[in-house]
Amino acid sequence: MFESNFPVDRVSCSYVVLWNAFKKIAAGFTRDEKTQLFQRTASEVYRLTLTTKAPSRAPAR
Repeated sequence: MFESNFPVDRVSCSYVVLWNAFKKIAAGFTRDEKTQLFQRTASEVYRLTLTTKAPSRAPAR
């Protein structure tokens, strides 16, 4: 599960820089692994009910 201390961490980097770092770290993961990192783990740990699904993407050509 990814986390941050934003906006408190704003003194060390911007939100865009932080989010791009998360994307680079997860670049080699499968779509399912990314969903687990960015969504499922947090929803399970914090017992959140997800009401919408992540948007599907068109297959790469």
